[in-house]
Amino acid sequence: MKQFDLAFKTATDNKYPYIRFVRAEFAKEEQKLTVIFIADADAVDGGRLDDAAKGEIVAALTQFLPEKITFAVKYVKVFADVDTVRTKLMQSLSKHIPIATTALNASDIEIAVNDYVVDIKVRAGKTIFALFSDVSLREKILDDLYENFVESINFEVIERYVSEEEKAKIDEKSKQIVNNSGINCNIEVDENGRAVEDGGNVFADLREVFSDTITVYEQSRQIKATAVNNIVGKGYLTDMPMYICDVKDTFENAVLCGTVQGFTRREYRNKNFNNPDVNTKGKYKKNITDEMLPLYSFFVDDTTGCFSAVYFPFDSKNGYLEQTLKDGAEVVISGKLSDRNGSRQMTVDKMWLAEIDFSTVKKELPQKKEPKSYSAVHPEKYFEASQCDMTELMDGNREVAPYLRGKTFVAFDLETTGLDVTSCMIVQLSGYKIVDGKIVESFSTLINPMCHIPEETSAVHGIYDKDVLSAPEFYEVLPDFYKFTRGATLVGHNAFGYDLPILSRLARAYGYVFDNPVLDTLILAKTQYSLPKYNLGALSKFFNVSLENAHRADADSLATAKCFIRLAERLK
Repeated sequence: MKQFDLAFKTATDNKYPYIRFVRAEFAKEEQKLTVIFIADADAVDGGRLDDAAKGEIVAALTQFLPEKITFAVKYVKVFADVDTVRTKLMQSLSKHIPIATTALNASDIEIAVNDYVVDIKVRAGKTIFALFSDVSLREKILDDLYENFVESINFEVIERYVSEEEKAKIDEKSKQIVNNSGINCNIEVDENGRAVEDGGNVFADLREVFSDTITVYEQSRQIKATAVNNIVGKGYLTDMPMYICDVKDTFENAVLCGTVQGFTRREYRNKNFNNPDVNTKGKYKKNITDEMLPLYSFFVDDTTGCFSAVYFPFDSKNGYLEQTLKDGAEVVISGKLSDRNGSRQMTVDKMWLAEIDFSTVKKELPQKKEPKSYSAVHPEKYFEASQCDMTELMDGNREVAPYLRGKTFVAFDLETTGLDVTSCMIVQLSGYKIVDGKIVESFSTLINPMCHIPEETSAVHGIYDKDVLSAPEFYEVLPDFYKFTRGATLVGHNAFGYDLPILSRLARAYGYVFDNPVLDTLILAKTQYSLPKYNLGALSKFFNVSLENAHRADADSLATAKCFIRLAERLK
């Protein structure tokens, strides 16, 4: 099929890119040959494949067929769009690599159709990637696509990540899967540690006829991590974690990594408790024996961003996790990513204690240096207001907590145009510097977001469009706040879930990376005290901290600073 189609295209100078030869059928009794082409629907319906063109095609075919044979030409209309190509590709995969149809998600396959060219890019984990290393298998997939489309096909298979160590030895489990699949795929490792098949480099570019290319290469934006101990779920770490800052969408399955922050355990009521009607057997069995079940929540920080994670154990007998997982531990987590009201979260199904090589993280932008002097916003010395509550004034005479001595912190808060951390803009930025346990400086400014502040948002924090008309823009304020926070640990209430992702996202756009250590008073309060509520208002009331003008960044950041000083009394 390929050879005949190539010869025909060569003989006709590819004058008819809208047709492709697919097969010929010979009726022995009638001694008649039927030559079958597929033809682009637009060319047929639009008149390009008219009677004159058909006559030229018949004339060209006579060069390739015996003189005495009778033949006819048949055209089958086909149409290529993204959905049709995806359907035919999945049909081919189900025939040749059945496991790929369940292992690949829709987001793993990118398809573009333009000017008689189909571009297909498949991102696969190590196991599925190894299956694609069989050249004959890829040819079968291309043959299936050629039978359905007249377009030239560029087919890229990308491994999500292959570290240098993994190139030196193919994971034994992946080999077994390849061998058990029934596919002739003889992968070995040469003396230089490269994965090879039949003497050829598995990772080299492979070129097919018609200039249709299959490119296999290592994807960059991954973080090198080595699994030390599998503590949740079962399985090998087959894919390296992606950058948290690259998470732009929800995924059925993703792998992230980082240091653990704010590890907490809560309980929730089991809705299946004592319910005899639910499934209690097999892979998807439900727990009906425990009335209360644990829920673990934490954040992971990979230096490009922070991400919220939750884990729901099957039963209540998972106390080992509290002994194993601590704040500061390095982990790799795998699971489903979801978006809840603008807050992104992973539901964990696998977790490994890991050794993470943070030096493999490459910043998108060069990190700018701290400016020599303040420009748009100058910090002011902090003086306690004389009309403060008597209890609060007495608290000011408390002995400085050992945890605070010799350290600098900046408690900060933002007000924004909305709740979506991936798109909202900042309208107020404030911070209070704590040195040796004492609040010494304040930083506060309104910011013009250069967009409309929604009325429902203004109703919460009281900042309207007219209030920020003459305020500086974020890029003008950013260098000053960066200078104000250098050398300090950042402190925020729900910092990991809201303030830090917003600040980091907007700052990176101008080359500033807030790589400070971060503490979250919401998490600290949950781990140290049993309270009915943990919002900033409730926490301030618990510590007798004044919080007037709540939901304004200057008031909230000051309250956060004072609450943190009290929370630090229990820190070591």
